[in-house]
Amino acid sequence: MSTPLVISPLARVRWVSGRLEISAAGHVVTLSTSEAEVLALMHAFARPSTASEVRAQFPLIDVDPLVSQLRSAAVLVAPAQVAAIESARWDVDSFTFHRRSRAVVRSGAPPVSPPVVPARPESAVLRLERPTEPMSQNLPCLLNARRSRRSWPDGLMHDLGRLLWLTARNRAAGPDVVSRPYPSGGAAYSLELYPVVAPDTVAGVPAGIYRYLPDTHALELISPDAHKPVLARAAAAAGAERAPVAIVVTSRFERASSTYGELAYSLVLKEVGGLFQTFYLVAEYLGLAMCALGGGCPDHLFAEVIGADDLIEPVVGELVVGPASPPRARPPGRTTRD
Repeated sequence: MSTPLVISPLARVRWVSGRLEISAAGHVVTLSTSEAEVLALMHAFARPSTASEVRAQFPLIDVDPLVSQLRSAAVLVAPAQVAAIESARWDVDSFTFHRRSRAVVRSGAPPVSPPVVPARPESAVLRLERPTEPMSQNLPCLLNARRSRRSWPDGLMHDLGRLLWLTARNRAAGPDVVSRPYPSGGAAYSLELYPVVAPDTVAGVPAGIYRYLPDTHALELISPDAHKPVLARAAAAAGAERAPVAIVVTSRFERASSTYGELAYSLVLKEVGGLFQTFYLVAEYLGLAMCALGGGCPDHLFAEVIGADDLIEPVVGELVVGPASPPRARPPGRTTRD
């Protein structure tokens, strides 16, 4: 073993059931051991070294079999491979997620939670408007016009109900059945939508944090006074002075993970992508200005506000929406009553 080896940038060390598991992100082979000396042996390859050079440092350890296993697990690699990994700019967690999200799906149990979560008995519920006018079907124009818009004029927004109806309502018939306008892997539909409304922003909807009820097309009031920090963070994430309405998207993760295991988080993110594009096109149709956010409200802060656990219901997406500025032409079929 005269070839120089070095620790891969994708190497990972975990403690599982009292044993060390040493592997490289995205690689199928894992070295499992209870011998802590293996970590010292690995450290000897922090700089490119040969097995012969390292053997001299550990006279009491049978170095060659361990080096062979670490090479098989892609933990020790040639220096040239390190350069290739670093040039691709993968980090350990992202590459592990990528590889696992492409794994073969194993059949699992049905979702462990009901697909429709009703409002809490003590909650105030606000019914929303539904579209009644004929709709334009000029999809190419909507796709071409779609933009992220980060400024919103003062004034009332009248289309929140129609935005949610056309984007996220449950269009299925029958108990415990979900079918929404956007796609979801296995029809798990793990996403929950929380509109966060600023004062004097939405016609007929007071300021507060709400949960959208897709089965009844209504808003459940979660908190009348916790909206300010959420909206402030959303505005900062959008690079805007204010955020009229933030829509915080969470995932009831067990609905996907109970069936799809390691593939679940990938499916949740794809579901978020489908939801976001649907939101954008509907907002464009309604003449609203929308901006998806790369970040915003921390999971733990929002979980505390809505009375959830961020392990059970993490935040997976955020958007800001409001009236468009400057005023834009309404599509065919729209009335001017609002």
